[in-house]
Amino acid sequence: MKKLIERLIIFFVGVPLILAVVYIPQFNHLPLNLLVFGVSSFAAYELSLMFGTNGQTLPRPLLMALAPLIPIGEYLNIILGLNYLGTIALVLASFAIFTFEIFSAKEFAMSNARIARSLCVILYTGFLPSFITRISGLENSFSRVATFLVLVFISDSAAWLFGMLFGKNNRGLLLASPNKSAAGFIGAYIGSFVFALIMVLLAFKNQFATDMLVAKTAVLSVCVCTAAIIGDLAESVFKRSAEVKDSGNVVLGRGGVLDSVDSIFMAAPFYFFLATLLFS
Repeated sequence: MKKLIERLIIFFVGVPLILAVVYIPQFNHLPLNLLVFGVSSFAAYELSLMFGTNGQTLPRPLLMALAPLIPIGEYLNIILGLNYLGTIALVLASFAIFTFEIFSAKEFAMSNARIARSLCVILYTGFLPSFITRISGLENSFSRVATFLVLVFISDSAAWLFGMLFGKNNRGLLLASPNKSAAGFIGAYIGSFVFALIMVLLAFKNQFATDMLVAKTAVLSVCVCTAAIIGDLAESVFKRSAEVKDSGNVVLGRGGVLDSVDSIFMAAPFYFFLATLLFS
């Protein structure tokens, strides 16, 4: 019951606060992007901490500094009208990881593992969230970002609600997360599609105006929901491998920062490309 209350508080208080941040358009959604930079850095800390339980990564402060460089590069692209700074940041972050290992390692038996884990941290917590920054640079940016966040939040919440109500006898489908149920997955897709229609047909109809609107909305909701589920399950694999329950304990009712944004990170690239292809 305590966890239920905490999750409800986060949903009904936290989600509106985040959407309020999205609503501030000054300097190309600077408040939202500052939040992305901070979350990227803290998520890098949590993921490197998990990877470090049964192996090694490069120093956490280094990874925390490198991960947000990629969304920062994408933000500067928007401000300056460029299109390559995010890619340069990714290349430089990779270069920094290789360089640090070359000159700091006292032995090289674990070098491959350290480099691979560190690159994974950068890709997962730096490159993936950089697409949130890219979404904030699209035309009709508020409607694009708000729709994306609502789809992911509703997908996660509907999965939890349907699983709690109808998932008692259909759990254990996946070893990565045995508590996930078939009812929960079905609920995620239903919730995502229903709210996608609400956002596209009612809340932001003019901004999403296009032919075959319902069909395109269905494609968008299914792909974003699938990516969100995979993001959640991927983080479950990370936690199971590290033998930890949560990535941290800083978010009420959810655990760590990464526990709260895993679905958002994985879904962001899919939403960005689909919103660009289908609704532009």
